[in-house]
Amino acid sequence: MIGLIQKVLFDMIEDQAGASVLQEFKQRVGLSPEFVFRIDTDYDDAQMHEFLQETCKLLQVDADTAFSLYAKYFLAAALELFPAFFRMSHSAREFLARQPAIHNIMASGLRDPERRKIINDKFAMIDHIQGPLEVSYRSENQWCSLFMALAREVAAHYGESVSIEIPDCRKRGAERCTFHLQFVRISTDD
Repeated sequence: MIGLIQKVLFDMIEDQAGASVLQEFKQRVGLSPEFVFRIDTDYDDAQMHEFLQETCKLLQVDADTAFSLYAKYFLAAALELFPAFFRMSHSAREFLARQPAIHNIMASGLRDPERRKIINDKFAMIDHIQGPLEVSYRSENQWCSLFMALAREVAAHYGESVSIEIPDCRKRGAERCTFHLQFVRISTDD
């Protein structure tokens, strides 16, 4: 998992609970107080599971609530770090249709070709122009709730709402999760 994910999580913890709590959190998960995640480095996926569990305990929330909160922080960080990705798209659908390419750009600097392939194989999109945007997601993490929270935040950024159907899910034994996303522009007229 690319370190941007962990960095945003730690920024969220510090913002929600304070710098001293973040330092305690780092010690509890076996990191030195001065450790900083690099956004261009691949880290162990299993470690992120531990971070999520500890975050839920710390903030006294379930995983879905933590993902919803995290999505807000992630979108803010992505807008700051990668504004061109957002300017290239005029809608949430356009942005999310590009998401596998964006995801793979993040992995392009990895030296281990096997790790790069795992990251590149996580997402695929089929844009049914008159129908839903179909997203295929394969990850051992089974964090479909995170993808859905991020999709909702991206939609809100573009002034849209999104409805999500999940015909296939790893949590129900499927090989990969499949999401069908339909977008609607939110009217600003009163």
